[in-house]
Formats: sequence, structure tokens, C-alpha cells
Amino acid sequence: MFSVIIPLFNKEVTVATTIESVLNQSFQDFEVIIINDGSTDQSLEIASSFKDDRIQLYSQQNLGVSQARNYGIRKAKRSYLAFLDADDIWDPGYLWEMQKLIKKYKEYAVFTCAYRVITQNRNSIKCDGLPEGIIKDFFEERTRNHIMRTSAVVVHRAVIEKVGGFPVGMVGGEDDFTWAKIAINYQIVFTPKVMMTYDNRNSTFNQRRGKPDSCCESWLDLYETGNYYRNEFIAMKALSAGIRHAYGYPQQHSRRIEKATKYTILYKKKWRQLYVLNRLPYFMIPPLRQMLPVYKQTKSKFARVGKNIAQKTILQLI
Repeated sequence: MFSVIIPLFNKEVTVATTIESVLNQSFQDFEVIIINDGSTDQSLEIASSFKDDRIQLYSQQNLGVSQARNYGIRKAKRSYLAFLDADDIWDPGYLWEMQKLIKKYKEYAVFTCAYRVITQNRNSIKCDGLPEGIIKDFFEERTRNHIMRTSAVVVHRAVIEKVGGFPVGMVGGEDDFTWAKIAINYQIVFTPKVMMTYDNRNSTFNQRRGKPDSCCESWLDLYETGNYYRNEFIAMKALSAGIRHAYGYPQQHSRRIEKATKYTILYKKKWRQLYVLNRLPYFMIPPLRQMLPVYKQTKSKFARVGKNIAQKTILQLI
């Protein structure tokens, strides 16, 4: 029933736990397709150590996560594709609940669920307050909740093939771009059951800052006149890409994004950030790019200290 697709690049610390979370599923009708995307650590050796006939392991040179997922899609033999990143894990009942959802909503082809998030500072649950059923407007909901986290998505293979898979060369947000293209043409079924853990502790966001996209696809291609929430979501994602581009050189692309997203209402603060970045002299950009991760870590540390002090003060007062 399911083809589980796991792109793998330098995840030696987490990949074993990820694979184990698949093999420990209560619903066992699946194949596992792992695409090693040119890992330089022990990821490939660790993945190879699992001896299960359902696991297929392929390797390619480092071509990026979109190319790896598309490779997995081409190799998949089952009707439904279940995507899982090599640092995330599924609860044992994930595939069981997904197949129940598929049987219950037979006319639909895209499914997702609530999930946990682990960061350096705290753990949280996302989207569990939404009701089960058809998401009325993906784009409106997406401005409030991060629905369709990739490791919590199951899609019929015909749907992913129709939208052309994942955009190769898009440095960040390639999965959201694919889900957006799907949401334009298909309705999405959601369950509030929390069945996936998204590990954000080893995010590569800072490493991507300044790197340009090399694909021909763009968030701005999805703009539709008069579609408020769709266009606001596009602005949010395009601005993220623009800010990433603005930390590189040259800045022509980030300036085009700034001009094209001036319409945004919900993300005006983000637009102003891009506006300022686009007007900084380039000699300021590299040191700023290096300083930001340190600033965010320091800010987070002081926030935790401040929270602890506040808690102690409150306890003394009651």
C-alpha cells in the first residue's frame, strides 16, 4: 500500500532511529526506499546495516533533497507515497491511522496529521486543535498553522506525478512549494492525531542563507489575482526566499521579490526586512550573515534565563 521515501544526507546521528520507526509500524504493508544523496559521514553504512527485504537503498551524487525524493518516487511501486526525512520519526500507529483515513475518505488523495516539534529550546505540538476532515482552504489555514509538514504527508502517487514532483534546485521550501501546487488542485484530508515527531535541532537554515535557487520555478508563478490567502502564503514563502537571496550577491533576484510582494498585508514586517537588506552595502552582508546565528542563540539563551527568573519570582509571590 505505502512506499516510504527517505532522502538521506549526513544524518548518521538520527537515521537509525528514523528507519526503526518505520520498521516498527503496526501496519506492515509497505516498502522503504532510501536515497543516499552523497553523504560524507556514516549515514550510508548505518542505513546499509538494516537487513529487511522491504528496504531498497540507492545512492546518487549530492544533487539535493528534491532530486533524491524524485528518485524515490520513480522507484516506488506502491499506490501511496509516505515521505519521511532522515531525522524525523513516526509513532508506531502512523501508517495504520493513515490507511484508516484513506479508507474513510475514499474520494481524496492527500492526507496529513498533527505532529510534535523538537527544537533546541522546547517541544511543542502543532495543528492538534484542528478538527478531522477536509481542509476548506489550505492557504488560509497555512497562514495560521503549519499543516502538511513533509514527514506527516501521504499522497497518492498519481497526484505527485501530476504536479511534477519536487522542484530541483530550489534551496529552501521545496516541499512547501510542492504541497502548494497540490493544494491548488486537490483537497487535503487532515487528522488531529499526533503521529510524527519533527526534529528541528539540526536545521540547515543558517547554512542556506545567501544561497540562490537554480531552478526555473518560482513562488511568484503561483500568484492568482484576487485569491487573498493564496497570495499571502505565496508572499510569505517568496519573502523567505528573497531574504535568503539578499544575504548573497548579487541581489537582483531579491529586489525582484521585494517589488513583486509589496502587496502583502499579513507579512509586511517580513517585507520591510527584505527592503532593508536590499539596501545595505554588500560589504556589510557577509559579517551580518555570520553574526545572525550567534545573535539568535544568545537571544534564545537570554529568553530562557529571563523565563526562569520570572518563574522563580512568581513562585516567591504565591
